[in-house]
Amino acid sequence: MEQFRNLGLSETMLNTLAGKGFIEPTPIQKAIIPFLMSEDRDVVAQAATGTGKTAAFGIPIIECMESLDGKVKALILVPTRELALQVAQEIKSLKGMKKIEIVSVYGGQPFGPQRSALKKADIVVGTTGRILDHLEKGTLRLESLSHLVLDEADEMLDMGFIDDIKAILAYTPEERRTMLFSATMPHEVITIAKRHMKGYETIAMGRQKQAQQLTDQIFIPVREQDKFDALCRIIDMEPGFYGLVFCRTRIETSEIAERLAGRGYDAEGIHGEIDQQARERIMRRFREKDLTIVVATDVAARGIDINNLSHVINYALPQDPDSYIHRIGRTGRAGKTGIAITFVTPREQRALDLIRRTSGAAMRKGNIPGVKDIIVSKRTRIKDQIRKVMCEEDLSTYALLAAELLETGDAAMVLAACLRHTFADELDPKAYKEIRTVDQPDTKAHTRLFVARGRKHGMTPRNILRFIREHTGVKEKLVSNIEIKDDFTFISVPQAEADVIRKRFSQKRGRPLIGIARPEQGRRMAG
Repeated sequence: MEQFRNLGLSETMLNTLAGKGFIEPTPIQKAIIPFLMSEDRDVVAQAATGTGKTAAFGIPIIECMESLDGKVKALILVPTRELALQVAQEIKSLKGMKKIEIVSVYGGQPFGPQRSALKKADIVVGTTGRILDHLEKGTLRLESLSHLVLDEADEMLDMGFIDDIKAILAYTPEERRTMLFSATMPHEVITIAKRHMKGYETIAMGRQKQAQQLTDQIFIPVREQDKFDALCRIIDMEPGFYGLVFCRTRIETSEIAERLAGRGYDAEGIHGEIDQQARERIMRRFREKDLTIVVATDVAARGIDINNLSHVINYALPQDPDSYIHRIGRTGRAGKTGIAITFVTPREQRALDLIRRTSGAAMRKGNIPGVKDIIVSKRTRIKDQIRKVMCEEDLSTYALLAAELLETGDAAMVLAACLRHTFADELDPKAYKEIRTVDQPDTKAHTRLFVARGRKHGMTPRNILRFIREHTGVKEKLVSNIEIKDDFTFISVPQAEADVIRKRFSQKRGRPLIGIARPEQGRRMAG
């Protein structure tokens, strides 16, 4: 616990952390805890769920709480009911022997019990709508508030809670300490900080950097009609698959979840029209691994906080780079590695290129697992399961039956019959539908070209595509990674098409308009 001791924590807190199994602080905890313990300024931190940020702000809040008089000293605003419960539970586990009352309030629950609990609350964790309800009814008072936390601020703004946040801020005293945590830093988040926080310090521990380090990001070209079978192959290939599958719409979410369940997978779907009771039931089963697959929309997945997910599958391409960052940030968390797989159809290639370029995603191209590889993986898994049963379980109940069966025929055939009975059609290659490969260019085989025309010459993505097609015959869909500068443009095309373009423009008099891009070209033109 020496690293935690060096952060300036009390012995009581160190004992609590040791009891929780903490060994050393995460990067965000190393940055935030000493700042909050020694400084008196506000803080804006770029940090994702799963990096230990709840403890980063929860520990200093608990450490500074001395006079507990039943008046609210800390308010933590979160975007979802799920996150309200999780954050409250984590802070409760950090309080140790201190008699601090932590209350979570959110919509979808009776108002009366919350009102009673708030009468003796020291720390309140809640969603903006329900917090504002209590403030307006006078059942929550904040005149003694010393700490305000805006957790997952970008999510709250995305969900349209900006007016609620502003209204809540009006109820808080000016002499408060404000902490804002956000995975991304869009303009709206910065605006909140500038208008409502005083002399704040910015600490960046972005989701993006963490995701790149801990998550293997893969994109797989696939035809739309083959997506579901590709998903099943990926699940079957991974013995410990435990993940989220993202869809774009409620209808698609329900359909994919039902089809997975119909094939025998432990899967359910959540979307915006599922009531809170059903959502909590699904999430409880998911945490307990009674479910291993949850299919969700972006909105429904907000607030899901599970650290040991093995996979995130983008069944449908995210709407924008920020959505991609939020999605993949749900694996590769708390120091554990994860896998993020994105399905991309041929018509979505440009959208994927935008996500990769804007988010800085270090994606690699992958392939749909082959049937032979899946069968080999399943055979290995079955052998491991049987060996484990042989070593760890009492088989005496079945020993006599086994001996009787062995008397009836060849031992290998008896065992084969038992395996067939137990594992049904697990090893039957015919259970898998044929999936044709997508005729889609590999980004690694692309050539980067330099075009001596830019914004000053009226170049736009649409114009450059039309220009290439009209002069060379190369189709628009083969041109990707368009990067337009003031005086020049970069594009990427497959090697064969690059040869066609270069040959066509080399035939023109004077200096070629298009050629192979070289790093010094961009620097010289930009200078």
